[in-house]
Amino acid sequence: MLRSVRIKNFRGFQDLQVAPLERINLMAGRNNVGKTALLEAIFLHLGPTAPELGTRINQWRGIQQVGAELSESWGSLFYNLDSDGMIEIGSCDDKNQKRELTISLPETGTTHFISQQSSEVHLLVPQPIEGTITTGKVKRELLFSFRNGAGQTSRTRVQVVSDGSTQSWKIEYERSVETPLGVFIATRLRSPQEDAERYSKLAEISQDDLVLATLRLLEPRLRRLTVLFKNGMPLIHGDVGLGRLLPLPYMGEGIARLLALWLAIATAPQGIILVDEIENGFHSSTIKKIWKALSKAARQFDAQIFATTHNWECIKAAHEAFEEMEPYDFALHRLDRIGEDIQAVSYDRESLAAAIKAELEVR
Repeated sequence: MLRSVRIKNFRGFQDLQVAPLERINLMAGRNNVGKTALLEAIFLHLGPTAPELGTRINQWRGIQQVGAELSESWGSLFYNLDSDGMIEIGSCDDKNQKRELTISLPETGTTHFISQQSSEVHLLVPQPIEGTITTGKVKRELLFSFRNGAGQTSRTRVQVVSDGSTQSWKIEYERSVETPLGVFIATRLRSPQEDAERYSKLAEISQDDLVLATLRLLEPRLRRLTVLFKNGMPLIHGDVGLGRLLPLPYMGEGIARLLALWLAIATAPQGIILVDEIENGFHSSTIKKIWKALSKAARQFDAQIFATTHNWECIKAAHEAFEEMEPYDFALHRLDRIGEDIQAVSYDRESLAAAIKAELEVR
């Protein structure tokens, strides 16, 4: 479990440190202060041999990149768009083991690299090579360097290659190392098929009743769950006593989101779950119960949660829920913009209780 995170030169963060971290961590702050970016940085940190994650997190923000140029898909992730710099994402866990990831975009051919294995990955829409003028752009490659808590290192290099008509990414791995599993639940994106696959894994080991009990917090009529295929795709259905099974999304945004959260935790033991705008889809009267259910699941599967919110009721409900539970393994971290920099202020049990009592602004 992570106890601290430090992020340098990523999106709006020049140098951000967040500590101390608990099992459940809630990120608050004004709009455009970097709450989602913090989750993205941790997600990249957990996938140091998966350079396609940079394109993926941009897609979650609605940015569809069809070109193969690395400066397009990765340049926007650097602080102040300065791709000559270096992104650094480090962490320290509860065993005092440190993990460090650096990401850079050096000019092609400037790095020494010994490849042990390689593969080619084509973008969703390969970019045709055409035009009648030369380009003044500097060709760059993408380099990931990572060291885990056991001192193992890995390097991953990405280059753009051409077959004369299209471009693609060529990814070379020096070696791979083990990292905790990370699951990102974005605000704009949900995969019912992925949820169905996760539920099937739990049903296979007879743990599906656990999620059923959690979903009854929002839908007490729910009797059972099962996976059915619609148009060739798996989809979770529920029985609420209507004489036929209903696709779970028909029961509302809240129950579908709670299912996705719980399944992510249960199928990522000892992993890290990243949730953007965790309160979305939930009525304020249910948030306290949901915090308790997610906390119970996180402890049961030894997972850690990082979530964002801008909702006062969500913060207050989380504090009240953990006040009634032991241990109080929850922390609020508020991001503030100080001039050109962003800093984190962390609240433990006592300081958050005092802030809530005094009605101080902690969002």
